[in-house]
Amino acid sequence: MLEITPISENHIRISRAYFDEGMRAVENKSYKKSVKKLTCFLLLLYLAVALWLWYTGGSLIFLLGESIFLGALLFWLLVMLPGTRRRSKYRAMTQGGDGICERTVRFYRDHLVVIANTGKETTISYNDVLSWQETQNLYILNCNHNSSVMLDKNGFVVGEFQMVEALLKNRD
Repeated sequence: MLEITPISENHIRISRAYFDEGMRAVENKSYKKSVKKLTCFLLLLYLAVALWLWYTGGSLIFLLGESIFLGALLFWLLVMLPGTRRRSKYRAMTQGGDGICERTVRFYRDHLVVIANTGKETTISYNDVLSWQETQNLYILNCNHNSSVMLDKNGFVVGEFQMVEALLKNRD
């Protein structure tokens, strides 16, 4: 039997600020871990070079150059690269336009449906939702295949997030 009435419904306008908030929350943990390891390695290498220069009476100009290079590399890895990735993903989501994407997410007994402002519908089983997390303005459902569904905390027009949480907990 086809369900017609949703248990809960959420509308979200995915502005650039909301998109960035959601992306920061779900950034790949392995990327963060790799960058942290690389940063530690580079700092140890820098310390070794500094100690070697101090021990041999080497040029501090060389150390200054290494400091600038290391600072620029870390700035690129920690700030520029994630920002560039977020901008390109947002541009892809808006298909290169300047408009703000809108989504409607309807929750039924055993699945949810995401409806884009283009009319495209995506059905997701609750078994495909791996976890959820909360940010300042959003609830984020982390799904299989490295995908996420953003929900506006103030966007529930039917029901509330507690009903969605109960559906996710009772999915088995």
